[in-house]
Amino acid sequence: MSLIRNPRSPTSLLNWVSHKVSTFKKPQPPINPRRSLSSTTTSKLPRNEIRRLTQLAMFDYFYNNRGLQFLIAESMSKNAPLFNDTLLNKLHNDSASCGDDVIRSITKFLLYHPVNEFEPFFESLGLKPSEFSPLVPCDKMFLNEDVFLLENYHVFWNYGIGREKMGKIFKEAREVFGYESGVLASKIESLERLGFGKVFVSKLIVCTPRVLTGETILEMVSVVDTVGSDWVLENLSEGGSYDWRCIHRCLAFLRELCGGDESEVLELIKNRPGLVLEESGEWTMILAGFQTKLGCSRSELVMRLPPQSSQEVGKCVSNLRHCFLFLRGIKMEAYEIGKVFRNHSHWLGESRLKHTSTFLNNLKGGKKRLCQVIQENPEEMKKWTMGLRVTPLPGTSVVDVVGSKAMKTQFLLELGYEEKEMERALRCFRGRGSELRERFEFLKSLGLSEGEAKEMVKASPDVLTQASNVLEAKVDYLVNELGYPLSTLVAFPSCLKYTLERMKVRFAMYNWLQERGKADAKLAISTILVYSDKSFVTRFVNRHPDGAKYFEELKRTASL
Repeated sequence: MSLIRNPRSPTSLLNWVSHKVSTFKKPQPPINPRRSLSSTTTSKLPRNEIRRLTQLAMFDYFYNNRGLQFLIAESMSKNAPLFNDTLLNKLHNDSASCGDDVIRSITKFLLYHPVNEFEPFFESLGLKPSEFSPLVPCDKMFLNEDVFLLENYHVFWNYGIGREKMGKIFKEAREVFGYESGVLASKIESLERLGFGKVFVSKLIVCTPRVLTGETILEMVSVVDTVGSDWVLENLSEGGSYDWRCIHRCLAFLRELCGGDESEVLELIKNRPGLVLEESGEWTMILAGFQTKLGCSRSELVMRLPPQSSQEVGKCVSNLRHCFLFLRGIKMEAYEIGKVFRNHSHWLGESRLKHTSTFLNNLKGGKKRLCQVIQENPEEMKKWTMGLRVTPLPGTSVVDVVGSKAMKTQFLLELGYEEKEMERALRCFRGRGSELRERFEFLKSLGLSEGEAKEMVKASPDVLTQASNVLEAKVDYLVNELGYPLSTLVAFPSCLKYTLERMKVRFAMYNWLQERGKADAKLAISTILVYSDKSFVTRFVNRHPDGAKYFEELKRTASL
């Protein structure tokens, strides 16, 4: 009656009813029907417990439903965590609150969604997905379809080779698992008949699975006869891979270095087994080739091998290569580099030098100064290895700079420059005073008078910025090969500032055009050299239809 006597608006009435209802029933959170099993049960079951239950469910499926042998089913369920986690993420169940629910959900899913059994099998062998993905057969889904695979698995297991070691064998010699019945067992027996024990054969198979294919059996027997099975058993690492052909070749090389003395070879590899076992001896062969190119004789190579058994040969080669590139980077002559390596490679291979840019910035000396210091005392490089602080080179003081400038000034005065012209001349003539004088004397040695040489360098100071051997090569090409007189160089000294490569390409092109009647005889050097490539092509190369093609061929040949 009160409602009739005091009617409420529809909105206020709805709010009042909603408030009354809320006092009797609390609102329930919405249920997401697509929550995954792993996320739903994580709040109720520990993650490790979920994984344990998943392993039980997988074992039950593989053993009871699929009929796999107990050993394989147990290994696949316990040693394929990535496969199990992927399976969990595919399941959805909003009511799984205990272990039985987890097992029931996985079992039900597997019954209606069979999995590719090769994936958990390969993972249980220790292979990563990226390694076994290419190995999964395209035409099979169940392990029972590959009878030889399972049979050979048991042959290895019964011989004492664990599952993870089988994964390594599968990667390196996959065809072994495809042998027909009895073949693998007979091959293992043939190794034992060579006089090897079971422990040795087991390690041999794991380290070098290719012996089961018969590819390297002869080389393996030869090496073992030389060094002994005990040495092989002690030094082979099951984590490594070996090629008996390479080991045999390296051993023969060391025997040749030792003059055929077997006792010396055995003593050498006894103290340093990495010489023949690290990368199957490949690093030793590379090191020997590197040292030979630097001038070492065969009799010296034994002394250039790494002196310590703990030192890796590959790391030694890397350090020596880095040092070689550093010496090349500072423009050291090839024979000087060879001299450094022949006398000091035993410690150069032990540590790594810093990068060239670090030297030039911290040593406060140019490349030529750096070469001079190394030639005087190569052991200075011990102070420039990684991890040590680099100190400036000795003898690069202000006194040296002042002395060099004084020599340069004196040389310019002798050329005929006056005091008022000196500042501009010092900027034009780059280099030390001693270097400038040496190059000037070289010009005089060509047959030029002192006056002609002075006239040349004053007209083109760039001539003296080049090393004497570079100037000699250019003059030899222009005078002796092309037949230009020395007076041409005096009249046009700027021709010497162009590279020898540019000279050879331009004059070869000019001679080619002249032979075909497309160029005048005896053009001036300046006419041939001063033009840019674009202008030279327009003015000369395009005079003949095939000129552009021949010109590009000349440039390509000159750059090689």
